[in-house]
Amino acid sequence: MESNMDNAQTQCTRCGTCCEKGGPALHAEDLDLVMQKKIPAQDLYTIRRGETVHDNVSGELINTPQEIIKLKPAEHSAACIYYDAGQKACRIYDIRPLECRLMACWDTGPLEAAYEADRLDRDSVFGNLEWLMDLIRTHEEKCGYEMIAALAEKRQFKDAGAGEDILEAVRYDAEMRRVVREKAGMGEGMLELIFGRPLEKTIPVQFGIKLVRNS
Repeated sequence: MESNMDNAQTQCTRCGTCCEKGGPALHAEDLDLVMQKKIPAQDLYTIRRGETVHDNVSGELINTPQEIIKLKPAEHSAACIYYDAGQKACRIYDIRPLECRLMACWDTGPLEAAYEADRLDRDSVFGNLEWLMDLIRTHEEKCGYEMIAALAEKRQFKDAGAGEDILEAVRYDAEMRRVVREKAGMGEGMLELIFGRPLEKTIPVQFGIKLVRNS
């Protein structure tokens, strides 16, 4: 992300580039949009602590030190779920989140200043549902990325049990999602907000480990 204050641009030209790169992270200021369901929970997902992400400020891949809640990408696209490519416009422009309001490609200073401040997390969204937070905390204990990173390192050094422990975390992750979906009546679209992205999708990308499903 670079500041372009020296050029002549002073307003958005609706090129769509920022929206095509993905949805924004949400901040405390955006909480009411979620709680009032102006932005439905099923349109959000959680990036969990320790997960590898592209940092828009540094331009590098990092293991995020904090939890991040973001708008989902559109299906089969990296673009924000609310981006209308045909109109090159935002479908929720009047209630767009903080990062979208601050985004100005000709002067990214205000967005950079707010980028890591007061980010929304699952405790902010689900804190009044203690039973669900208990499940989230248990899931983190069994499926946390720091634990998986340690197992992946052991696996590289031929630790015989590390690979099976990783597979057990993947199985636990899948089972937890199934139980919450079936027993608690949570829709499929909610699960990536509650538990983050499935380990069976993220582990091969983040750790370069091929997961083989037993028949």
